[in-house]
Amino acid sequence: MFVHVLERALGSLAFLSDKFRAVAAELLSVLLFILLVYLCAKIVKTLARLFLESTFMEKRFPRMTKALKHARLLGAVGYTVSAVAAIHLYPVFIPTEGAVLSMLMSRAVGIYVVFCFMALFVSALDVLDYLYGRNPNVPLRGVFQAGKIVVYLLAALVVISILISKNPMYVITGLSAAAAVFMLIFKDPILGFAAGIQLASNRLLKIGDWITMPSHGADGTVIDITLTTVRVQNFDNTIINVPAYDLVSQPFQNWSGMVQSGARRIKRSINIDVETIKFLDRALLERLQKIKLISGYLQEKVDEVRAFNEKYDNKESVLNGRHLTNVGTFRAYALAYLNSLPTIDHSQTCMVRQLDPTTAGLPLEVYCFTATTDWGKYENIQSDVFDHLYSVMAEFDLYPFQQPAGRNVTLAAEKFVTGAREQNR
Repeated sequence: MFVHVLERALGSLAFLSDKFRAVAAELLSVLLFILLVYLCAKIVKTLARLFLESTFMEKRFPRMTKALKHARLLGAVGYTVSAVAAIHLYPVFIPTEGAVLSMLMSRAVGIYVVFCFMALFVSALDVLDYLYGRNPNVPLRGVFQAGKIVVYLLAALVVISILISKNPMYVITGLSAAAAVFMLIFKDPILGFAAGIQLASNRLLKIGDWITMPSHGADGTVIDITLTTVRVQNFDNTIINVPAYDLVSQPFQNWSGMVQSGARRIKRSINIDVETIKFLDRALLERLQKIKLISGYLQEKVDEVRAFNEKYDNKESVLNGRHLTNVGTFRAYALAYLNSLPTIDHSQTCMVRQLDPTTAGLPLEVYCFTATTDWGKYENIQSDVFDHLYSVMAEFDLYPFQQPAGRNVTLAAEKFVTGAREQNR
């Protein structure tokens, strides 16, 4: 052993006793051992850095180079090589029998080796996380984070076994009694890990998806998926962290299907004042027949109604025959107008229908899909459609329902006063 060589070399120092000579030789051997391990790590790290910064790596594997730099994997490799060197140099420089520092150095070297290999595995997982963790199709970041937790737990287990000089199985047996406590401490990571596997395997969510989850105030784009949380950037640029388990146990809305289809739904109603609904008289019919979008429809309906009424000779009462209504004609016009717009996706369902009447009038619902999913364009198309429909309602002698406001009350009062004055004259 090298310590014996040093002890013989120090034999020429007569002022040192045999005991102090042995201790000095042991200390010098330990210091030389530490220096060699440090130099080994330094040399490997330097060579690895030079290789990583070479033109070959930066041109041929730019993304891998960035991942290695980000995770500092080559530094971990240098420490791991030094740990392997320490294992082989330990019996040469550190005596195992009769040495003062033997017990301390054995534990220190063992812990150093454990931490070096732990750093290597964690850095390797960081590289995989950088390369594949943010994959929008299969987010694996939570899996890699769970892997790092397993590495940390195994390293802690081995370090504890080294410190108490017991077999790791002995430590595991002792920790089994505290399993309930550990389950409570790591409840969120365990639930998050299970939820992350379900989200990834079932493809419920991926980075870049637009989701809404009112229970957590989330309405925006998924920007990150980790072991325990899903980070959502709302459209007001606020950041919401939603627990991954909640995305499995609670309902949320994923709009990715709408984005992939290339069409977005319009579903909005116009409330019509029921007092303005009536049959078409001759003057209104002649006026509406001048509208190109429904001229053919009206002519077909007029002929159909006339044939029906002539067949059954329904002249005694208007209720005995069939007649066109202004609300039905307006509904036909709205549908024809939607079918004429190039901004509407005509391969999807398109209809205008009546809903159940309410105290706010008769809802006439427009149901169609725009030919774009862009939010701004979608809102413009929807606004243009309803701008037009509200503007043309008066042509059909229809008016939207509106709760009485200050202006309505004032106009009604003015009409009442004017009428009263005319009666008094």
